[in-house]
Amino acid sequence: MPDIDLEALRGELDALRASTDLDALPRACGPSLAQGVLRQAPADFTVIEHTGVEPRGAGEHLHVRVRKTGQNTRWLAKELARFAAIPYKSVSYAGLKDRHAVTEQTFSLHLPGQEDPDWSSLSVDGVEVLSATRHDRKLRQGQLSYNRFRIVVRDCAVADVSELEARCAVIATHGVPNYFGAQRFGRDVGNIGLVLQQTDLRRLPREQRSFAISALRSALFNGYLAARVADGSWSEALDGDALLSDRPRGAAEDDESLFVAERLPAGVLWGKSFGGSGGVVRARETEWFARFPQVCSALERAGSKMSRRVLRARLAEFRCEPQAGGLELSFAAGPGVFATVVLRELFALRDAALDYESGSSELKSGELGAQA
Repeated sequence: MPDIDLEALRGELDALRASTDLDALPRACGPSLAQGVLRQAPADFTVIEHTGVEPRGAGEHLHVRVRKTGQNTRWLAKELARFAAIPYKSVSYAGLKDRHAVTEQTFSLHLPGQEDPDWSSLSVDGVEVLSATRHDRKLRQGQLSYNRFRIVVRDCAVADVSELEARCAVIATHGVPNYFGAQRFGRDVGNIGLVLQQTDLRRLPREQRSFAISALRSALFNGYLAARVADGSWSEALDGDALLSDRPRGAAEDDESLFVAERLPAGVLWGKSFGGSGGVVRARETEWFARFPQVCSALERAGSKMSRRVLRARLAEFRCEPQAGGLELSFAAGPGVFATVVLRELFALRDAALDYESGSSELKSGELGAQA
């Protein structure tokens, strides 16, 4: 494999940054209907994780259900490990959840031959332990059924309520383009720039390597999806499209009422063994990724393997209702769906959480916007 051309890589990253700007990417439903403010307070953004896992009451793994406010997932996992006196690697979770929000999620702690910690003595600001139950298996990343969102948009006045209702009906029926949210790319899109610090991504610290690979693949995906949104082909299969079921891997049987499996067109998350089904889609995919040979090479060197992600994110139980001084939205979304991607089809939003982040707080990659 040829060496990375650093100057060519810089040029590709400059072009790829356009795919990280969620506000600039084409919308499926047309221009925003109103402006508003997101996350004026943590309670304005509530996320409840449903893993589909029912702990059996016995086993080496303790499944701990928490409600957290103002804390991010990785940091809390480290705090739980410290409290339980176990290595950080012995704590797992299904997915990242928002920091500037009220969220419920489950962590599993590997405690073979150990007593349960006394959770009543846990003192972590903004964290409440709701339950702790033993299970015979750990909770793995991505092992979730869906996330349920309740979001209040403040200072939002819609000029034409009937137009809002019509658009909500379209979203409820057809879903939204399954873009990766801007949070995936880090502060000032810094995560895609990590490859300039070390073109051999394998040499980056583990967490930075994960951020860099994820950001690069996500930006490439967003750019391809944007072209499909622009020409209206994002929601229906074209000749040669690879079809992927959007049935969550961790979905429990009783979740059928929320997400009945459907095979949808899926775009590439770049890695080794790139292949397509043929037809017009194969040509479009090949042409798109050919624009970024240095980025693709860096991902392959890092061991990234090709996978796919559906182009259309379906929602369940989507509602939008007036609130004093704003609107309240609620919906359920499967793994990998960003709430901000749903909201952008309706509103142009100022995220108050980002105002907080302009101070000393951390903007943790991938958490704001709830990668569901």
